[in-house]
Amino acid sequence: MQENQSVCEMATEVLARQAAARARRTGESLELALKAILQTEAGRRLGQLRDGLNRDERAERWQASLAQERAEERRQGRLREERRRHREEERDRARQAAWESFMRKERRDLELRREGQLAGLLGEALPGEPSEALRRLACEDQRQAEEGLVALTSNGKVYYKRVGELTEADMAARIAAIRLRDAWLKERRDHWLDYGGGSRGEGRL
Repeated sequence: MQENQSVCEMATEVLARQAAARARRTGESLELALKAILQTEAGRRLGQLRDGLNRDERAERWQASLAQERAEERRQGRLREERRRHREEERDRARQAAWESFMRKERRDLELRREGQLAGLLGEALPGEPSEALRRLACEDQRQAEEGLVALTSNGKVYYKRVGELTEADMAARIAAIRLRDAWLKERRDHWLDYGGGSRGEGRL
């Protein structure tokens, strides 16, 4: 770059050197070589400098301004990256907190099941309902709880996992199983009340 050279002159000079080098390499005329250069990404940028608003500005001053702009762009880029990383960390913390809260409740509920919670929720048999069937159901739930098993539901199928083996990926299936069981208990309680039963407590299994 020459002293007091304008942006237009600088860009024109660079384009001319590149066109001459291409012409020597390919045997093209300078005119064709310049057209080919201007079709490249770097050539388009040089063409914009040559013909743009800053074309008459001193190249030294323009380059200093450009360096400041690029430094500011880098600073803004770092700030955006820091904000993005901060948002990701916040999401990770919120997800981890939700998971830990979920598992604390799972362990509390498992302990209640070990203590025979289902038998209390089922209460007395409905008319025509075998009491022995309720007892077996309550005993089976208590046995599963003693083994640390919880139900999961996915695509209409029920399966079991130990509480200690649950992962975040299991949350949706576990919540689906909880809702299914709660709905069944509520429906059964409503039937029991229709037959003249009193109020009773509810709980999540």
